[in-house]
Amino acid sequence: MSLDSYAASGQAGLMSFREAMESGAFPVSLEITPPRIPKKAVLLRRARLLDSRTLTVNVIQRPDRQSSLEAALELRREGLEPIWHLTTRGRSGKDIAADVTQAQNGGLRHVLCLRGDQVQESGGIAVVEAIGVIREQAPEMAIGAALDQYRGNESTDRLLAAKLRAGAGSVWTQPVFEVAPLLRAASFVKAVRPDAHVVAMAMPLLTSESLDAISERLRIPAPEALRRRIQMGEEEAWRAFEETLAILAGEELVDAVALMTYRADPPEGTAERLLSGLQRMGIGKAASPSTDC
Repeated sequence: MSLDSYAASGQAGLMSFREAMESGAFPVSLEITPPRIPKKAVLLRRARLLDSRTLTVNVIQRPDRQSSLEAALELRREGLEPIWHLTTRGRSGKDIAADVTQAQNGGLRHVLCLRGDQVQESGGIAVVEAIGVIREQAPEMAIGAALDQYRGNESTDRLLAAKLRAGAGSVWTQPVFEVAPLLRAASFVKAVRPDAHVVAMAMPLLTSESLDAISERLRIPAPEALRRRIQMGEEEAWRAFEETLAILAGEELVDAVALMTYRADPPEGTAERLLSGLQRMGIGKAASPSTDC
C-alpha cells in the first residue's frame, strides 16, 4: 500500500488496527524481527510477508538489531501501519519522552510498551510510568502492554491491572500453545477494563526443536500434547496451528491475533500456507477495503 493510499485509507474504508478490533473484525498483525543493521529491502520483505491479510506490522525490539523505533518509522514512510515496541529497561523518563516525540513526529499511531529483555541493562523507568509519559505526550496513540498468560498470579495480575488503569488499551500475549491460560488471563483483563483488547500470538512450529527453542527462549511451557502432534510430521503440525487459530478467532474474549514465524525469514511456502489458512477461515478480511468504518 502506498503512502498516498494509506493517507486516504479513511475514505477508502480501510480500518486501523484499533478500529478493526473495536468493530469486532478480528484483525491480524504480523510480528517481525528487524535486520541486524538497517536494510530497507530486508525490512520491507519481512513486513509484507502476509500483506493481503495483515493490518499492521508489530516490530520487536532486540539489542542486536535495528531499533524497533527506527524500523517502524521506515515502515510508516512506506505506507504501512507499524506497531513500535518501546522498552523501558535501563532507560530514563527523559529517554522515553524523546522516543515518544520522535514517534509522534513520524506519524506512528501504535506502541507496545514493555520492560524488554536487554539482559545487560538494569533499572530504568517502570512500564506504568512510561505509559503515563505516552498518554501525556501523545494522547492519540494506541498503547499496548505485554501479557504472559503462563505466569498468572497475584503479583503479575496486580501489575497488569496497573498497566491497564494507566492507559494500556490492549494486551499482547505470548504464543498460545494452550488455550486455558489465555482465557484465564483474558477474563482478568476484561474484568479490570472491559473495553481493553486482547491480542493473542499464534506461531506455527513444525519441529520439536523449534518448540523447545521457543519454550526455552520465552520461558514458557511446551505442552506434551502439542509435541506429540508435531512429531507426527509437518502436515499434522500445521493442522495443530490452524486449529489453534480457529479457536482464537471464535473466542469472544480474544479480539485479534498476532502471527509470528519461527525464523525471521521463513522457508519457502510458509507465507502461502499461512495466507491459505487465514483465507479459508475468513480471518484477516479487515485488511481489505471495507465500507464499515
